[in-house]
Amino acid sequence: MVVEEAIDIIKKLNGAVDVQELSDKDKKALMKIESSRNNDIIPVVNKGLSECLNKDFCLVLLKTEEFRIPSESTVLLVTDRGRILGQELISPEDNKKYANNDNVVFLSNNFIIFKPDNIARRAGEKELFILPAIPFPELDNLVTISDVVSCSPSTLGDAYIKNKYNYPDDPHLATIIVAFSKKEG
Repeated sequence: MVVEEAIDIIKKLNGAVDVQELSDKDKKALMKIESSRNNDIIPVVNKGLSECLNKDFCLVLLKTEEFRIPSESTVLLVTDRGRILGQELISPEDNKKYANNDNVVFLSNNFIIFKPDNIARRAGEKELFILPAIPFPELDNLVTISDVVSCSPSTLGDAYIKNKYNYPDDPHLATIIVAFSKKEG
């Protein structure tokens, strides 16, 4: 009942194509895929997925570009001491904000790096990409659940989900994991 209610709400959102409950087998496969990225030149650590998989329920959402933008960056470049070196830009307003900023370098249309002079990099700090947990406010009003979060799988995780659930390999479609716990009492 709890899962079905959440699925019904998510399916009605603009840009939502499909929503399904993630199986335990797929949760394990995603963790394996995501943990394999820890050995990249700049490791990719999907903290959001780890947080999602620790909840009671995980849903996978296939969405189009019409789905609302996230409230926070879904990719950060940080040091192992937590300093932010770069971030994804999630809205046209963000792009305008940084367009003429001499303190950043655009790596792509939607990802900036803060110039080293402004970061004061320290020797010995390792860099890593973090995929954090992001709020998913559309489920916050459900009285039967708590601790709602969402995350983006890495490119490999996204491909795994699309293949597993028979979604097309289309760059205009993306996957999101939405997770929550059942409210106690």
